[in-house]
Amino acid sequence: MSLHLPQPAQPMQLPSLSDLLGAAQPGLLTACRRRTGLLTRIERVHGGNVSHVFRIRGEHTSVILKIRTDRFARMPLSTDPSLIDDERRTLEVYGGIEPSAFPQVLGFHAEAHAMILADVFPDGRSYHEHLAERPATADEMSRLGGTLRRVHHATRDTDTTFRSHSDQWFREHSFIFCLRAPGHDLLTQASEELAALPRQQLVLGDLAPKNLSLAAGTVAFCDLDNAHRGWPLFDVAYFLAHLLIHHLGQDGHIRTLVLALLTAYFDAEPPERLSPSHELLMAKIVAGVALYRLDQTVPYPLPGPATLTDRFRDRVLHLLGTGTFTVQDLVRAAGDPTQAAI
Repeated sequence: MSLHLPQPAQPMQLPSLSDLLGAAQPGLLTACRRRTGLLTRIERVHGGNVSHVFRIRGEHTSVILKIRTDRFARMPLSTDPSLIDDERRTLEVYGGIEPSAFPQVLGFHAEAHAMILADVFPDGRSYHEHLAERPATADEMSRLGGTLRRVHHATRDTDTTFRSHSDQWFREHSFIFCLRAPGHDLLTQASEELAALPRQQLVLGDLAPKNLSLAAGTVAFCDLDNAHRGWPLFDVAYFLAHLLIHHLGQDGHIRTLVLALLTAYFDAEPPERLSPSHELLMAKIVAGVALYRLDQTVPYPLPGPATLTDRFRDRVLHLLGTGTFTVQDLVRAAGDPTQAAI
């Protein structure tokens, strides 16, 4: 396999809904109307980099219209638009296991590479949008940790195949963005360790705040484009990296949030304990995903002033240079605004 590390993405002009759908647009909007009633508004959903996503609002409810083309939506990279069918099959698997937490597939148009989904965000906003306005709460982290543990537990023996490519190919393709892009030997080693783990199971693969809702006391996940068979703690570490980035300098609060998330996940029945090697692997994933976001390998709006993000990046690189560190070391690096070095 020959994969090339992506360069930081540049802003791109986005096509309109009619540009994307062409002759398929009237039929797809008619299918949406059967669910929503009379259409009142069509708005682009921002955040995703691969597919074009629109919220179709009507007099009764709203639905999501997701379209994939031969180019990434916000990155100058080519892709196979038929891979949207992989995500459709993935949603059917997860929806059968935890129907309240994943969007139901309401319609699929193979020729247009488009999918109509139930809108599972109660307030029409992602968790990323909420975090742009306020900090996370311990209750939200407890709900997320408990739900994620339940989903992982329910899918641990699922052997359904939904990927056009092998899971090994997909893991490599995914890791090249979030672990190998920084070019650090320890992170390359982490991706090799992940691929070599003897027991693999379904993981969400892209548990970022933009793909999540915690509104109205619920937990809902979307965008399963990166779901694959891997290590379940990859999902925990992936989200944890984002949690740190969104709360830089908030020392006491960030410790409370991380404790709530990890307690809800690890102390659920049956409780899980990590070996020292797995603890280090989890810490390396958190570090790698943090650098992936901070370096803007793909578009991601960074919260807070550049002085905080730059300082955290330097501290993460310092920890990687030590070769051995923990998640709690990363929590301290993110939370303490006065710490000059670690």
